[in-house]
Amino acid sequence: MIGQFPWEPFPQDTPEPKGPDPIYRTAFQAAVTAADAYRSVRMALRREEGVVRVGNRFVADPRYRQVAFVALGNAAGSMALAALHVFGDRLTQGYLAGPEPIPDELPFQSLLVPPGLPGFARAADVVQAATEIAEGLGPQDLLLLFVSPGALRCICLPPPGATPEEFARLLGTAASAGATGREVGLLARTLGVGGVGGRLAAAARQVDLATLVVERGDGAGLVGGGPVDPVTPAERTETRAVLDRCGLSTALPPPVEERLALDANAPALPARAARPVVVAAPSDGLRAAADAVFDRGWTSRLAFLEIREPPDQAAETFMAKAEELIAAEGLTADSRTKGVAVFAMTTLGLLEGVDEGPALGAFLNRAGSLLRRREMSVGLCRTAGPIGSPNFPPGAVFGPSTDPKVKVLPGRARGLPMRAGITDVGLLAVALCGLPAGPPAPR
Repeated sequence: MIGQFPWEPFPQDTPEPKGPDPIYRTAFQAAVTAADAYRSVRMALRREEGVVRVGNRFVADPRYRQVAFVALGNAAGSMALAALHVFGDRLTQGYLAGPEPIPDELPFQSLLVPPGLPGFARAADVVQAATEIAEGLGPQDLLLLFVSPGALRCICLPPPGATPEEFARLLGTAASAGATGREVGLLARTLGVGGVGGRLAAAARQVDLATLVVERGDGAGLVGGGPVDPVTPAERTETRAVLDRCGLSTALPPPVEERLALDANAPALPARAARPVVVAAPSDGLRAAADAVFDRGWTSRLAFLEIREPPDQAAETFMAKAEELIAAEGLTADSRTKGVAVFAMTTLGLLEGVDEGPALGAFLNRAGSLLRRREMSVGLCRTAGPIGSPNFPPGAVFGPSTDPKVKVLPGRARGLPMRAGITDVGLLAVALCGLPAGPPAPR
């Protein structure tokens, strides 16, 4: 039986969530548990009866002399710990980089990388450490590459002719000019160097390379800048279009212009680099949240698999669809359900690895202002947990309590607790509408 990540993300005070928002806590906990990076990696890595499962491949257990790993991003600790519990002493080398402190149970080198845009001053140290591990392994070894959102800041270096600060400023300007988080990630992948654009895989010349990915809806090839995916001509064409739209085409130094040539050289990938395997995605969290709420007597409806708009627009899009789905149910006081729950996943248009807290607050403020039913509430939950500013909770709810016995202050949002970030498949948006009050009882 594969359990959840040992460092429990939720306070285990009661068997069922209590308080003013038990349904929201049920959905939040189910989503994070289903997309839990530790559990997902344990399912992708198994050793049973002399056979090792590595992603989608099965090999004989004695095949590998030693196993090493590089873990990058918000879920680096969770994914590395899963590998340690699978391979034990055979895990001889490892390196971690991400925003969460690494516990003593993982006796490997690590670097704390705070949230932010690419342009981190010590990203070169991460790239050097990962490259040295990859180049030092041989044909009888296995290298596990764990990539989760936040990896981009760890391994993306500025292009030739630009400093880290200048590169971060260019990407920030693109975001301010209307580029989505996915598009900013594409700019970093196509313009940057270091470990992005397939360069990390290119260093693994002799070793078997297996890549396991946690992705948040922008595509597995963009997570971490695609360390095992070379940049394609189509991506270079799209990059030019984004730069033109943002008015940045004339701001590129000549060396960067050369990188956008359609025939620019891409790193050659070793034959033994396996295709990346996605172990956790937004659909995992959505499905689990909807099922958990359905089990508590609510009708579950999917609004969107992914919303990539900025916070205010995302809130308007979600609330309009939620109102449409709730109206279609025609709820009455006699309906054979406790209410309607509407779900969606969103990135809020943010680049992977940045602090989601301020955008969470902006979404919830706008969504709260759009509530038109007294029985309706709305919540937003970060599956990455409390990474970033402590001023913003992992999740929050606005509107009436889902427990009619609990009184809440009107017009005030309420935080939802979670102890640590253990995965990152985006943000879970939930709107709940209970049954309308029935007509007054006859005197």
